Amino acid sequence: MRSTTPQDAGEAQDRRERRRNATRERLLTAALELFAAQGYAATTYEHIAERADVGRQTAFNHFRRKEDFVTAWVQGRHERLDRQAAADASATGKSAVEALSDELRALAELNERDYALAKELHDGGVLHAAFGLGAATPHAILAVVTRGQQRGEIRGDLDPGTLADMVFDGYVTALSRWLSGDGAYSLTEALLTRLAVLAEGFTARGAANSRRSGAS
Repeated sequence: MRSTTPQDAGEAQDRRERRRNATRERLLTAALELFAAQGYAATTYEHIAERADVGRQTAFNHFRRKEDFVTAWVQGRHERLDRQAAADASATGKSAVEALSDELRALAELNERDYALAKELHDGGVLHAAFGLGAATPHAILAVVTRGQQRGEIRGDLDPGTLADMVFDGYVTALSRWLSGDGAYSLTEALLTRLAVLAEGFTARGAANSRRSGAS
């Protein structure tokens, strides 16, 4: 009998990790589908486990609280944004405002695509809670702000993390208002309007500077 080598042990661990990740993803998909179809409050761990074809305890092992499914969904969307921004080689040639606009458009598209789910989670109060439970500002937003400061497009005396948080907080607020209004207007336009005001400032002097910049 051949003895187990370190390589064998490593491959076995990789297989276990892949199986664990696949199970977690299956549970998350099942939960989100059920939340959208029958409501967050009406969905139980038994429903999720049955749909994912696993035991109830397995569901608990991966997601200790039902809110954790929502937090994982939010974080997954932000990670997707980070990957898209990292893969967009052309982003480095764009201005900071242009790159931030693209990122906000991407977030708007995600919410428009998953409107039924986002609406259900918002109306149930759990979406707001998920943002407060660790859904940090996406790295992609911070990266654009930092690059803008390095290029002199954004004031260098301001903390980049604070500026990135302000952009993200504007997104969270606009998303909540959009969902409260039943998606009756363009989320993209609402986000871009907020970004423009933030970038230009809301004082009369800021507006005048913006007009001079546009005319030059």
